[in-house]
Amino acid sequence: MPHGFFTIEQWVSKGRKARWKPILHLDAHQSLSKAIEALEDLAKPGLFRVTQTQRCVWAEKDNGKVHLHGSHVSSPKSLAKLTRIFEQEKGRRPVEKARQERARAKRSKLR
Repeated sequence: MPHGFFTIEQWVSKGRKARWKPILHLDAHQSLSKAIEALEDLAKPGLFRVTQTQRCVWAEKDNGKVHLHGSHVSSPKSLAKLTRIFEQEKGRRPVEKARQERARAKRSKLR
C-alpha cells in the first residue's frame, strides 16, 4: 500500500473568499481510519475533507520534451523539503547531486 500523509481541511465561507482551510496533518504512519478518528476527536461541526498526499511529480522540460519524475512524500515536512529543492534548483532536477549523495550513503553503510 502506498504511504503518504493525510490532511484534514475544513470548508470556510465566512469573511474572505470561500476555501478549504487545512486544520490537521497526520504523517504517513497513520491510516484513513486514524484520520477520521482525529476528526471525531476535534468534535467540531462543519464540512471537512480528508486528502492523502502520496506522490509528487516533478515535470521538467528538456530538449522540448517533458520528463516526469515521481517521488513519495510522507509528511508536510518532506513536501516542504522537496518544494525548497525545486525552488533552489529553479525547476531543474539536481540529478548528479542526488547520485553523489546516494553513492556516499551506500559507502557509509558498507563501513
